[in-house]
Amino acid sequence: MPSIKKAIIPIAGYGTRLFPATKGIPKALFPIIDRDGFAKPIIQLIIEEALSAGVEEVCIVAQPHQVEPITDYFSGDVPQAIREKPELAIQADKLLEIGRRLQFAIQSVPEGFGHAIYCAMDFAANDPVIVLLGDHLYIPDKDTTCAKQLVDVYDNVGKSVTSLDICDESELSVNGIVQGIASEDNSNLFQLTRIAEKPDVDFAREYMRVDGIWDNDTNYKYLCHFGIDLLTPLLFDILNYNYKNKILTHGEIQLRDAMAEMVTQEGMYGYSVEGKRYDTGNPQELLKTEYAFGRQGPYQDKLL
Repeated sequence: MPSIKKAIIPIAGYGTRLFPATKGIPKALFPIIDRDGFAKPIIQLIIEEALSAGVEEVCIVAQPHQVEPITDYFSGDVPQAIREKPELAIQADKLLEIGRRLQFAIQSVPEGFGHAIYCAMDFAANDPVIVLLGDHLYIPDKDTTCAKQLVDVYDNVGKSVTSLDICDESELSVNGIVQGIASEDNSNLFQLTRIAEKPDVDFAREYMRVDGIWDNDTNYKYLCHFGIDLLTPLLFDILNYNYKNKILTHGEIQLRDAMAEMVTQEGMYGYSVEGKRYDTGNPQELLKTEYAFGRQGPYQDKLL
């Protein structure tokens, strides 16, 4: 299989749950104090996650008004007073280097997660891609980043791989759920047999149970998507078909529907990532994310 050199990051939502701040600045540019102590916007942390896995080109799927502020941010244009401080000059050069890797695809009217990725079809150009959610950040449990863990699995199995987490039954309405068979050699690796986007309880209990995850009839737990997907070019053939034939779930073009078809046509693996994911898309989860990153950084003794 060809190596992974391209990443797609969709950010084209309206940021309604973080309004009114999103009226003044795109949600993707909200700052997080990174583990190195520098204040960085969310989108930079996601791009750095992708670059850690060997990515060379990044496509941000955005609304038209989001392009200019993000492009400006990743320019090397900073005041001389910044460049006079060596540690800040290094950070400015990093922004310029990221900016050289960026492209944009426009999603003027949001029609679902799958539609957002479909908008980047020309960028993908028949290459495999890694897809990272535009409002999720990750902290690994070991030295290898979560995205790099997934790429390492892809290099080993030679097929599409989606990252996995475990969720409770109460979280079915906000998660894509997978069913699969655990590998005999690696308990974190699953050969997938089914993917369902936000299934109802009855469907999940009948079809999405995974041995070792759901251990008894009082432990209703499921394998869910962790937020990073590494997908072969077949993805765009299926998204193109679904878009043209208006194959919708919950009224939208869904990435998970396309992935479910990929499971049938060429197979797919799931990997339970050694790390934690953090949402930045609503106030309470953004606070948790800020705290989690703060606990990992140089200012942890300043936290209450």
